[in-house]
Amino acid sequence: MIRIIVADDHPIVLAGISREIVQYPGFELVGEASNSTELMQLLDGGVCDVLVTDYSMPGGKFGDGLPMLQLLRRRFPDLRIVVMTMLDNPALIRNMQKAGMNAILNKSDKVSHVAAAISAVHLGGDYLPLSVRHLLQAAVPDLVEQRLSKRELEVLRQCASGMAIVEIARLANRSTKTISTQKTVAMRKLGLENDHDIFQYAVSTGLISPAC
Repeated sequence: MIRIIVADDHPIVLAGISREIVQYPGFELVGEASNSTELMQLLDGGVCDVLVTDYSMPGGKFGDGLPMLQLLRRRFPDLRIVVMTMLDNPALIRNMQKAGMNAILNKSDKVSHVAAAISAVHLGGDYLPLSVRHLLQAAVPDLVEQRLSKRELEVLRQCASGMAIVEIARLANRSTKTISTQKTVAMRKLGLENDHDIFQYAVSTGLISPAC
């Protein structure tokens, strides 16, 4: 049996993915989480072979996005991970791959991709649906990726999602001065003047979805 945990902060999405998983022989759903706090508790307390998790899942003690995925990879090096996202930014997808994510799914794709991804990563492989592969292949050299550091990009995403500098600093284990400087430098590079500009930029480039 492949033991699976599903994490998503939207109850309907969580229920839909879980319902899809339990239909397949050989799949065992061993837990559900709605934020990073619940997810870490499940992973610390039991055995999981494959994690299916949302990328944007605010509200938990361990944050979300790339820092959460990097923490998962360090803390559970043998865990196979399938990431689901609504974001279609090639730079972010590449950063997820660099962080060791085994499979990346677009939530707009058919839910059947979840089972295929679980099977692939459990066997030691990777999985990208056509939508994600086409996005990466069609992307010209990404100006955001070239101009901003990975950390600056993540700070902008977190600010656009409504997180305060103090909270970002706590999650990153950095000083508020460091985070504030990264935010300021990123804004200067992109010609952004205020938090409204950051939000508009983040939505237009796919750093966050409009729903955030």
